[in-house]
Amino acid sequence: MARFFLPAADWNSAYLPEAEARHASQVLRMASGDAAVVFDGTGRAASVELTEVAKKRVAFRRLREWREVRPVPEIHLIVALIRNERFDWLVQKATELGASSIRPVAAERSVVKITGADATKRREKWRQGAVEAAKQCGHLVLPEILTVSGPEAAFRAAPAGCKGIPAVGVGGAGLGDFLAGEADAVTFAIGPEGDWSESEMNAAGVCGFISIDLGKHVLRSETAALHVLSAAVHQLHGGAGGLR
Repeated sequence: MARFFLPAADWNSAYLPEAEARHASQVLRMASGDAAVVFDGTGRAASVELTEVAKKRVAFRRLREWREVRPVPEIHLIVALIRNERFDWLVQKATELGASSIRPVAAERSVVKITGADATKRREKWRQGAVEAAKQCGHLVLPEILTVSGPEAAFRAAPAGCKGIPAVGVGGAGLGDFLAGEADAVTFAIGPEGDWSESEMNAAGVCGFISIDLGKHVLRSETAALHVLSAAVHQLHGGAGGLR
């Protein structure tokens, strides 16, 4: 069934946002009487029936509303900036898997550096990518896409709970052992292509992050992020979206 994003600020509206209306009418070729789902990204959703379909205007009536609660413990990602298209892809896949938040960081060895207006534009693109991924896979709760920060600020802001930082050649706890503990939140800090610097690893340790050993092979940043997120989702939630 088609899903459309209706921002929380517009939740009481009986019309789809213009971009969603164009998608419904021009891409999906939907018509009056068709069924769909609207969601606001916070877990709130409604099944609806379209009552008017025009080029830029689609009206609907609500049939039933419900809420989706994000499974606990929440799983957070701190990810050093990597090349734009790869980070875009990472955000989409992390949304599908159910990450609670994604915090991009400008690490010492990050190839990509974005600040100011560029960072704001990228964040908006990441948010839109998360919306599209959620529409595709059926998630009703979007990850929080946080502003780009430095690593130390990101480490300090991580919620209390289990905090792990994979790094090449450092060793540490196995991923299964790391996930065996009980906590209200789990946070992973994923370094850039050149890995975290020694000073960044030390800063993470001060903030309670422990080293995680992902095995003998060196994974790309986005692969490592999705590897640990997938393992956590299956071990802690029983699969993407939680136990059915």
